[in-house]
Amino acid sequence: MNLGGRRFCLVVGCGLTYTALLIAGYIDPTVYGTLQIATVAAYISGNTYQKHSENKYGNGNSNQPAD
Repeated sequence: MNLGGRRFCLVVGCGLTYTALLIAGYIDPTVYGTLQIATVAAYISGNTYQKHSENKYGNGNSNQPAD
């Protein structure tokens, strides 16, 4: 059973953590929204960087540009 990559699992784990903090009353809804936006932005940025690196250097196993 494949649950996703490391980055996806980390984002889901972060989301569950700050949702639990919201329910427990440790953070307010404004902080929750900020954390959610920051987490999604980090996920998208990481994905974009990875795709750019793969296109520039091939499969990521080499430091040479792809032909």
